[in-house]
Amino acid sequence: MTAAPGPLMAVLVARTLAQDARGAIAFATGLCLGDVLAAATILFGAQGLTHVTPEWLGLLKYAGVAYLIWISAAIWNSSGFGKVEGRRASGAGAVGAGMALCLGNPATVMIYLVLLPGLTHENMRLGDQALVLGATLAAVGLVFFGTILLARQINRRVLNAASTTLLRRVTAAFIVVSSVWIVVS
Repeated sequence: MTAAPGPLMAVLVARTLAQDARGAIAFATGLCLGDVLAAATILFGAQGLTHVTPEWLGLLKYAGVAYLIWISAAIWNSSGFGKVEGRRASGAGAVGAGMALCLGNPATVMIYLVLLPGLTHENMRLGDQALVLGATLAAVGLVFFGTILLARQINRRVLNAASTTLLRRVTAAFIVVSSVWIVVS
């Protein structure tokens, strides 16, 4: 599910195609941390957290959607993926954006709510729980950082000036459609 096309992957690919390697790596790091935080929350008992602060989950969702809309407008209006225009986000800002988008995406929470109960039990030892979280980090890290490597290869070998505008516009439109889906779901 993590590798499925969606707004998170679209933003990660767009950052990579914009030759913003540091930003893409920082964003992927935030995505990984968000996935592990979601898994840990569910693994250690999400009921308490969601009953205490459902507003925070909603806030993360809408903040993530606002960021997606903003990034899609920037992608749509840019002159191409070859240059990053304007000021680049700081590393901490990109990590935070990755975490917020990941945690604000209902699919992230749902996948762990579905998968983790089958992998765990009530009396699971802390070491085993840490192993599940480590495996989660390794799996999502492989997907997100692997995506950066693949997108860099596509940028070097496939894209040309004529195809860049089309790819940019399709990516921006996909991010907007995904954002609308996140709001209505």
